[in-house]
This record gives sequence, structure tokens and C-alpha cells, in this order.
Amino acid sequence: MRIFLDDSGLHDSFYPLTTLRSFKELRTGIFSVQDRWSCLAKKQHISIEWVDNPDTADLIVPADRIPTDEVNLHTLSNQEAFIKNCFIHIQYVWDVIRYNAILIHEDVKLMDKKPFLQDHPFAQHIGEHPMYVHENAIMEHCFINTSDGPVIIDESAHVMSGAMLRGPLYIGKQAVVKMGSQLYGGTNIGMACTVGGEIKNSIIHAFSNKGHHGYLGDSYIGSWCNLGAGTTSSNLKNTAGAIRMWNHQEKQFKVGPSKIGVIMGDHVKTAIDTGFNSGTMVSSFSNVFTKNGKQAPKFLPMFSWGLDDQVFYKLDNLLEEINRWMEMKHQRLSDAEREKIISLYKFYNP
Repeated sequence: MRIFLDDSGLHDSFYPLTTLRSFKELRTGIFSVQDRWSCLAKKQHISIEWVDNPDTADLIVPADRIPTDEVNLHTLSNQEAFIKNCFIHIQYVWDVIRYNAILIHEDVKLMDKKPFLQDHPFAQHIGEHPMYVHENAIMEHCFINTSDGPVIIDESAHVMSGAMLRGPLYIGKQAVVKMGSQLYGGTNIGMACTVGGEIKNSIIHAFSNKGHHGYLGDSYIGSWCNLGAGTTSSNLKNTAGAIRMWNHQEKQFKVGPSKIGVIMGDHVKTAIDTGFNSGTMVSSFSNVFTKNGKQAPKFLPMFSWGLDDQVFYKLDNLLEEINRWMEMKHQRLSDAEREKIISLYKFYNP
């Protein structure tokens, strides 16, 4: 089956998460949007081929329709059958967070459970939902509660002593959960991330750090971000009313949900004790700091350097710092990524 996963028109709707990736590469639940389709096909013993041209596809799938385990690929021979099946519709950027807990439940049905243990001598486990600990994960004495959903700890992840994990929760490959961390349901920690403090109902993409105290709730953090100690997001107004968020398509603030934290692009760094109001959007390649105690604005544009003056990051400094951060996790900036960043910089700072 040749499938064209159509994410045209979604780039601006899911800004800034789509700065360096397409919508279909976004993670929610255990998998990215595209990987979920691949796992579903594998479970149903269907061979699929991803095509870049809709004219050559047997099936054109809107990327913002996320399949659940109940979707039968054999019935998706036309759009009418597609619409009638069981999909989760991701319409707004906050929906990626909103449905994360549900999709962790769903994705457990699609994951390969062979290398996972359902018991571990260093995990005090309570709850009726399963716990899956990869056989190569490093577990110190920790507490796992699966009363509300499963907890999955993937390959080579390291959960340190005293961590408290509550499902539904996913800890990605090579991720580190530091001592005494409090991770609540609906949280999704990406590959090679380091996390600590209190995190609830949030997604952190690969290679990012929130290694210290501070609260992160109902938020989405891109790749290669580093949140300084004490960085905290509000996710609820004192009035409990609807939260206004930046709409990148319309270039204005629009009314959004009643609970949302911070939406952060890739390669963002925050100083210690940075505070974010509910519904804050931080664009990629920003360095968030202040010398004057200034509160972070509700929208921070791309390549922002500090909060005190409207200054652009210097491109050479940015690229050098990105390389240093990536070297710390034994990665390197590819030529294609470098050219993409330079192109974006020239577009926003002509």
C-alpha cells in the first residue's frame, strides 16, 4: 500500500513546533505521527510505502487525523471509509498535548513488548495498568503508579533513586530521570532528554533538558532546549478563564483553551528562574534571559536574544553554541540542518 501522508497547510498551524520538522514528525503518545502509521501497518501485516507524490498514492491520509489501534487499514480504500474510522483529529497546537495521555494508552497496543519487563526489583509498583521496563533500562529505587495508565521506560533510559512516576507516562530511549523527580500522567519524555523537578501532561522532544526544580505543565518543548533551574510555566489563569495564545497564521492573539502552559520551539535556552505565563509561545533559536527582571512576553519571536531589548541572536554565535550543545550529547549539526537555520535567519533578519 502506497500512502501519502498529507501535512500540507499544517506548518503555520503548529508553529513553532514545525520550525525544523514537518507535522508528521511531531511526537505525541509514544510515536511520531508517521511512525504510528508504520506500527499500525506492521501489526496488521500490511506492507506500506511512503510516497511524496499524492498522484502515486493508493491512499491519501490527512496527517492531522491520528489513527487509534481500532483503525483497520484494510478498510481505508477511499476517503469516505477513512472518515468513518476511529481517528483523533489534531486541529490546534494544544491538541498535541491534550491527546497525549490517550495516545500513550493506544500506542502501548502497537509497541513491540518483547524486550520489556513487567516487573523490576528496584521499582515499587502499584496500579492495575501495566508497567513496561526495557531490559536494558537502568532503574534505581523508584515509585511507579499505574492506577490511571501504563508507564513505559524505554531502552537505556536511567531512572534515578526516589523518582515518582505516574502513568500514563513514556520515558524515551537514553533519557535520564533525576533523583526525586515528580512525573505525572500525560507526560512524554523524548530520547536522550534529562528531566527533573515536577512535570505534568507535557511533551519534551528529543535531546532537551529540564534537569532541575521548577514546574512544567500542559506544555510542549521542542528539541535541543535547555530550561535553567527554576524555570516554571503557569498553565492556568487565576480566573480559570480561556487563555489567549499567539496565532502564527493570523499574526495576532486568539482565544484558546482554559489550560495550557508553554509551547517552545527547537534550540531554546532559558536562564535560571525564568517564568512563563500560561499560553506563552517561544519561537525556535531564542535565548531567554533578563538583566532587569522582565517577565517573558506571551510571544517571543524567532532568534530572540534576551528580553530587555529587541535584539537578534548573532548567527555565528548561535551556530557555535548549537554545535557545543549537540557535542555534549554526542551529536552534530548536519549540513542540511545548518543550511536550514541560515535560510531561516536570513528570512527573519534580512
